[in-house]
Amino acid sequence: MTRTVLVIDDEDNMRWVLERALSKAGYEVLTASRGSQGVELFSLNPVNLVLVDLKMPGMDGLAVLRQIREANADVPILLFTAYATVPTAVEAMRVGATDYLRKPFDLEDVLAKVHHYLSAAIDQRPTVETPAPLLGFGEFVGAAPSLLQPLALADSAAQLDNPVLLRGPMGSGRRHLARLIHRNREEGAAGRLVAIDCGALPPALVEEALLSAPDEAGLPSLWQKALGGSLLLANGDELPPSLAQKVAAHLGPFLRNDKRPHGLRLLLTTQKEPDPAWDALLESALTVELPPLSQRMGDLPLLLAEFAPGVVWPSGIRALLAAYTWPGNVAELKRVAEQAARLAGEGSVEIAHLPSHLQKIIETLPGRFVLPAEGIQLDEVEQELIRQAITLAHGNKTQAARLLGLSRATLLYRLDKYGLNDEEDA
Repeated sequence: MTRTVLVIDDEDNMRWVLERALSKAGYEVLTASRGSQGVELFSLNPVNLVLVDLKMPGMDGLAVLRQIREANADVPILLFTAYATVPTAVEAMRVGATDYLRKPFDLEDVLAKVHHYLSAAIDQRPTVETPAPLLGFGEFVGAAPSLLQPLALADSAAQLDNPVLLRGPMGSGRRHLARLIHRNREEGAAGRLVAIDCGALPPALVEEALLSAPDEAGLPSLWQKALGGSLLLANGDELPPSLAQKVAAHLGPFLRNDKRPHGLRLLLTTQKEPDPAWDALLESALTVELPPLSQRMGDLPLLLAEFAPGVVWPSGIRALLAAYTWPGNVAELKRVAEQAARLAGEGSVEIAHLPSHLQKIIETLPGRFVLPAEGIQLDEVEQELIRQAITLAHGNKTQAARLLGLSRATLLYRLDKYGLNDEEDA
């Protein structure tokens, strides 16, 4: 599905450059030279992301932000500014900006941010969510044995008021699981979820969001909106220890417990053991550890079906995906699957639809057969391919059979025929 980006900028050259670059990247592009024109285009078209300049004659970028946010609370809005001071950024985030880019900018940075915010399951700006219907932890896609304990702990955590520490590598689904923990609280008790990515925002903005008092009009600051609900601090281990200590000291008196039923419930995600500055907040925390994708490759078919429904993934392509280490974990797989699905259209995914670093994996697969001049023994080729499939599927015979285009029963027969079951047991 083609995504639409709306560019609002009064500079003709800037609009032309952005329209050209975004179109080449595969996006539909709408452009507006005035803020009021941009708001009108937004109201008349399905827009997936907005790029808007801060300084424009007439309706400026902040006014555009306010009007678009009134119409749509979820669409990512990226602000261009040559005046990216902290007060400007704070005001933009308060109004509803997802992120900002300083002028002059690098086009690659713009394209990277556009791709990120269009493909990310959770955007990186502070958000406030109202309660959603109970979903169940089946919404966390996966059935690998390595997920059984984390999902069981998450299910228990959903019904308790204790803080929850969600650890795991970047891209493993920590924030998604944190949101499910919040949303699966017993009916009527979840409250609102306030989400802040401590790794994506400058420390000054995090401090503003977590330590500020109500504004002059008496409206609650961002962290206060989590009272009676949950405060999700993503990538909390990226905060400087001094700021983490101030945040912990400030939030400690507001944590929910039996005596404070309308306090906030803390959900903290980290990649590693959090700094001791968080200890006071995490004294009674439940810890949920998510595995990297490399430890749950049996979930590959489920994840591909989730990220690119209806797309045909030939066995050879699946073998390439299974052979990759996925340092970016599930988030990286999601980006690759969505890109391949866009390029494949209504056809099957081909090697050319994958990023170049994945295409090169085919050159490194062990034991690849090239027909030599003297010929080969076909049985040996078959045995080698079966060994490769078993390895790529991490011993899962159903997945290995799928990689080979066989039924599970046929694979079991051939394993027995060639005595390969004995190799597995060795």
